[in-house]
Amino acid sequence: MCRLLGIAGTPPLPIREVLSAFYPLCSTGCVKKGMSPGHLDGWGISGFSAGRAVYFARQSASAADTEEEYRQATERAAKSSTPVLLAHFRKASESKPALANTHPFHHQDWMFAHYGTIYGAAASLPLAAAEPQGGTDSERFFLWIYEQIHAETDPTRALVDLLKKIREELVYTSLNFLLSDGARLWAYREFGDKRMEKGETLKDREEYYTLSFATTPSSVIFCSEPLTAVSAAWTPFPQRTLAVVTPQAPVPQLVKI
Repeated sequence: MCRLLGIAGTPPLPIREVLSAFYPLCSTGCVKKGMSPGHLDGWGISGFSAGRAVYFARQSASAADTEEEYRQATERAAKSSTPVLLAHFRKASESKPALANTHPFHHQDWMFAHYGTIYGAAASLPLAAAEPQGGTDSERFFLWIYEQIHAETDPTRALVDLLKKIREELVYTSLNFLLSDGARLWAYREFGDKRMEKGETLKDREEYYTLSFATTPSSVIFCSEPLTAVSAAWTPFPQRTLAVVTPQAPVPQLVKI
């Protein structure tokens, strides 16, 4: 599975502090029971420049083996004026480590990071025009969401309706994701209650597929597990909860799905 991070707020964001606290999770972040330690199958850091989605770095190699590149990417991000930042450490569940399979994904200046597995994504998530660059269920999930909501006058309402539909139609371990168009950052937590692995319980999923947020005077930080070096006050997301924030008002508005 994976570890993900998002920051939104008024630049300059607390990027150095947060990315430095996030880095150890590539090796020590929580993993599912019975899995080997580490989220070492690629990493990426993304943001926005003049309204365009950009990569500060994207590597298919382990972050633990490319620490200097991670530090350089942190500096590039910290020197930017991005209002939103996403970062991700991948632990591959299906598609092999490859640059095209590495989060965050970009499309039409939107960006997305996810952790969990969506079963049968190729058949269940048909795309009208967007073409995946890699072979992950996560990228297809992103492109499918984008096609459904990007042209809506109220994309948050459209996303809420879509998430309700997904629950009825898809089978997944988790939908936990971060999504941004530069003007907003959406964060969602939901673990699935179908197709358990051998020996797996619903409690196991509840304890692993987590998402929390912390606030600063000018930003909000989302992470798959609390970064206590950044803040001692983290708020866990309840199951099936969507948060939406804007950089101008970085206070999460929570919507129960």
